[in-house]
Amino acid sequence: MSHALAKLRVEARAFLRKITGEKKRARALADAEFEAALSNLKAGDLAIDLGANAGIFTEKMAATGADVIAFEPDPHAFETLSKRVGSLENVTLLNAAASETGGTMTLYRHVNFADAPEKHSTGSSLVEGKARTSDAMAVKVDVIDFPKFLEEKNRQVALLKVDIEGAEVALIEALLVSSAGKLVDKMFVETHERVLPQLAARTDALKRQTVGASSPAINWDWR
Repeated sequence: MSHALAKLRVEARAFLRKITGEKKRARALADAEFEAALSNLKAGDLAIDLGANAGIFTEKMAATGADVIAFEPDPHAFETLSKRVGSLENVTLLNAAASETGGTMTLYRHVNFADAPEKHSTGSSLVEGKARTSDAMAVKVDVIDFPKFLEEKNRQVALLKVDIEGAEVALIEALLVSSAGKLVDKMFVETHERVLPQLAARTDALKRQTVGASSPAINWDWR
């Protein structure tokens, strides 16, 4: 399928979900489920925030008393994140991206990143070609093999938030075929096929694969 056709199909589906109210209903249910998962966290649990950015959700996770690990690759966002939650004893911050592989990768930033870093750091992506990103704004960042990271930690994850601007597809594909997938209880994912329509088919395949699954139980409508 051509990129143009994939984009058209994604836009048409998004429009239909909006006018029928399906998107609004799904978002409300996802938010309620996320808040319920937060309320069930307690000291001794582990929560992980992938794509923590400024730390709004990292802070919420930490307030429950659970141990929290937050990944944020963008240097500017990581500085803000550190100021916000870096002093909390139950929070571990990693200035790196979570991915299906380890090493170093290019992080593509918004074309207007320099004008408003706080605003535009939320759109930074490891996926080349994401709408409104620029090679000129790109930086090299450390990347951690997330399935391997979980396997080595060998600890159950009560709550996993995934908002990594398109990189969620390859990461979750890898996670589901590894033993690490069984270590995650609940996962909340923001998908990005509207800005990366080439990922739509793989995203749909993952959704079909995980329908009714309990380990991990994945909510694909978060945010």
